[in-house]
Amino acid sequence: MKLPVIRGHVGDWRYYTGVMKFKEIEEIVTPSVDEFCNPSCLNDLLQRQLTENYKSIVKYLLSEKQRFFNAIVLAIYDGDPKWLEIEFGEEYEEYNNVGFLAFNEDLKVFPVDGQHRVKGIIEALKDNRELEDEEVPVIFIAHKNDDAGKRRTRKLFSTLNRRAKPVGDNYQIALDEDDIAAIVTREVVEEYELFQKERLLNAKKKQIPKTNVNAFTSLIALYQCNEYLIKDKLGLSDTQFKGYKLYRPDEKVIEDMLSYVESFWTSFIDNITVIKEYLSEDEKPALRYRNDKGGNLLFRPIGILEFVKAAVIISKRQNKPFGDVLKEMNKIQLELDSSAWRGVVWDGKKIINRANLNLVRLMIMNLVQDFELSDKEKEQLKDLFISATNFEGDTDSVWDKIMEIKKASSTNTSI
Repeated sequence: MKLPVIRGHVGDWRYYTGVMKFKEIEEIVTPSVDEFCNPSCLNDLLQRQLTENYKSIVKYLLSEKQRFFNAIVLAIYDGDPKWLEIEFGEEYEEYNNVGFLAFNEDLKVFPVDGQHRVKGIIEALKDNRELEDEEVPVIFIAHKNDDAGKRRTRKLFSTLNRRAKPVGDNYQIALDEDDIAAIVTREVVEEYELFQKERLLNAKKKQIPKTNVNAFTSLIALYQCNEYLIKDKLGLSDTQFKGYKLYRPDEKVIEDMLSYVESFWTSFIDNITVIKEYLSEDEKPALRYRNDKGGNLLFRPIGILEFVKAAVIISKRQNKPFGDVLKEMNKIQLELDSSAWRGVVWDGKKIINRANLNLVRLMIMNLVQDFELSDKEKEQLKDLFISATNFEGDTDSVWDKIMEIKKASSTNTSI
C-alpha cells in the first residue's frame, strides 16, 4: 500500500500529511489501542475509552451534506513504513518533501487524536457504503512500542487532547451554523439596539468586569437566554437539546424559533422600565445599573438568565403572552441592595460566589404579585432561602419572612 504525502517536521517530531479514504480508515485504523496495550495498565493506556460521542459523528456523516473533518493524527504501530521521495529535477529541488509512504501488509495504526472520528467513520460505513470513497485528512507519526516510545506518544496525546485550548464559547456562537441557539442569537444581535456595539460584551466568559460601564449583558449570557427559550419552545430536555444543536434544523424551524425569541425580547424592551432608561443613556449607560451598590439584577448575567426562565414559566402556567407577564414582572424590586436580594445574590459588596440559580429564579417568580408558586416550589424556596441567608428564625416563620419581602418589594411601577 502506498499513500501520497507531504513530509514535515515540528520540534523533534517528523510527520507525514496526506488523505485516506473512509474505506482505508475502516480497513487499517483501529479506533482503540486496547488490542495493542493492556487497558488495565495505566502506564500503557494511550487513549481515552470510547464514549457515546461517536454516535453523533455517525449521525453527522449520514445526514450532513456539508460534512467536513479536521485532520486525524495517526500513530503507525507496525508495517515497516518506507519514505519514497519524488524527484522533480534540479529546477524544483526545494520540493523534496513530496513523496509516498509505502507500507507492507502488517500495517497497524491507531489514532492519537481523532479516536471518535475513526469510530464514527467505521460505524457510518455500516449504514452507507457510498461514503467509502470520501477522504479525510490524516497526519502520520511513528510510534515505537517500547517504554520510551510509549512515553513519547503519551506526551503527544496529552498535548493534543488535554492541553489544547478549545475555541471560546463566544466564537462558537459567532460561527456555528448548526446550533439553532447560535443562529438565532446572531439574528437577535443584528435586530436589537439593546445588543449592539458596546451594549453587548463579546468575551470568552459571560461575566462582566467591574470596569465595564456600557454593556447590558454578555454574548454568552444572551445565548444562554435564547437557548432556554428555544429548548422550552421545542419541548426538549437538556440532553435532547444538546444533541439537537449538533445539526442545523429546517429553515422553517429556524424562522419559527427566531420569531418566538424575538417576541420575548420585543416585549422585554417594551415593558421593562430600566431597559428603556438604559437605552436612553448615551454615556456610560450601565454605570447606574451595575456598581458598588449592586445595581439592577437584570444587568448581571446570573439575573437576566433566571429572569428569562421565570418569565417563560409564568407565561406557560398562566397562559399569558410575554407582554402581559413582563408588565407584571416590571413591578418587582430588582435592586440588588434591597431586602429581596441581600444574602441571595448580593452580600453588600459584591455578587455572592456561586449563588443558587434555583433560588434566584424562585425569588423572581414569587415577587410577581399576581403569581403563586406551587406547593413544591414553596418548600424548595424556603429550604434554599434558609440555607443562603442563614435564616435564624424557626422554619415555620421563614415563609412569613419571604412573603414580607414580597410585599415590601413591589414598586407598583407602571409604564
